Amino acid sequence: MTEEKVKTFSILKLIYTGITIAAAILFVGCGKVSIDDSSTEAGQVETLKKEAASLKSKLASVQSQIDNLRLELNNGDAQGVSGELSALDILDELMEIKLTSGNRGRIQRRINFLFETLSEQGEVVVPHIREFLNKMEDVDFVVPKSPKDESNELKHWRTRMVHGPLDFDQPPSLRIGLIDILAEVGGKKAEEALAEVLSTTGRGFEIAYAAKKLQRWIGKDAYRDEALGAAHELLAEPIDVPNGNKFDAASRQYLFMVLEMYGDKTFVQTAQGQLINEEGRIDRSVLSYFEKIGDGSATDAVVQAMQSGQLRESDMREMARVAVQGVGKNNAQADSLFQDIMTSDQYSLDVKMETIRSMDNAEDLTNMDKNEQATVLQSRLALMDTIQLGDDEIMSWANEIYSGRVEAKIQGRGFDDEKAYDSMHDSFRKINEQVRRESRGGNSGAEVNNQPTIIRGNPGD
Repeated sequence: MTEEKVKTFSILKLIYTGITIAAAILFVGCGKVSIDDSSTEAGQVETLKKEAASLKSKLASVQSQIDNLRLELNNGDAQGVSGELSALDILDELMEIKLTSGNRGRIQRRINFLFETLSEQGEVVVPHIREFLNKMEDVDFVVPKSPKDESNELKHWRTRMVHGPLDFDQPPSLRIGLIDILAEVGGKKAEEALAEVLSTTGRGFEIAYAAKKLQRWIGKDAYRDEALGAAHELLAEPIDVPNGNKFDAASRQYLFMVLEMYGDKTFVQTAQGQLINEEGRIDRSVLSYFEKIGDGSATDAVVQAMQSGQLRESDMREMARVAVQGVGKNNAQADSLFQDIMTSDQYSLDVKMETIRSMDNAEDLTNMDKNEQATVLQSRLALMDTIQLGDDEIMSWANEIYSGRVEAKIQGRGFDDEKAYDSMHDSFRKINEQVRRESRGGNSGAEVNNQPTIIRGNPGD
């Protein structure tokens, strides 16, 4: 059967060549039509156009048959067939890929074809892929940017990215494409090769990508120790990747994503010391990690940062949301912080609202059963009932609304006063904007922003 396919492949190539030559002659002929009279010329041109269209259709059909047959041959042991691409041929060609704005479509189709051809060869390509991955070489499948645009992109990914992508329509690089193929091919050898990436690569992005592939393939705890060990090591001693791409710029963020993926709590103490970066800003990757853990175990570090007086307003709001995750969970420090934020003049209206809103957030309770969730929510409700907000009527109103929402969750029903909820937030936005305008206008500066906001009259009116 293989010999028949090889013969068919050779015949198709001859046909393809013949049609190509015929088409070329025909196209040349189109430009040499004699001009005896206009009617004769028009008839000849029309005939040639029809023949050209027919040849194009046949050419496309033969090319499709050749491509399909090539894939079939590559799936067997026909790597030695003349004109066929072996795994090493494909890897060599992929290493030479260069995308530009002009050739992007054509080259991307070629990349897809090469990856598909490699995948179709099955388990025989696994040793070649494994050997290549161990070389730690890579090619980015992107159109080069100007130095300025490249610098801006790297800065954005390094400083602003928290959860980078781990799903792609097209592989962004050669190594990622090969990791995809290992998962597609399957089998013990492919699994071993993919797991080996966790221990050999120095790139946080690849650890996260390989771990996610293994989780989807085997299960959520697949290679947990290996993935977390690699993440801990690189977070403690990062490796600089020469000529790294945007994913390398966000390596730290991807490593914290690995901790989140496996629900790892063993890195909390180390991460506490990394919460504030060298620029005095919160590291959002660390904060996201604390938030995803959701048990208030990092409350001490968050409280210290909030009380330092060095955080920006936007950082304070994010900190508040994480800090109160321990509220209602027998965490005296978290309970005390909640009371302090809600009653102290040193916290802005935005921070207070973010804090009270977090009481209604059940995301940090997702790992608990219904009874445990109800117990925590009941403790939060009791704490909210003890808050003395004095004349700060907007926050008193917010506390009342969110107490109602928490109570509804405890009882397993929907909140039945959305009109009051919307009205309260509408009033809050108006008052908060007024406070900001006064602050920008120079009336007592930040001091104005820190004062309790008073609403005259009945908040419910």
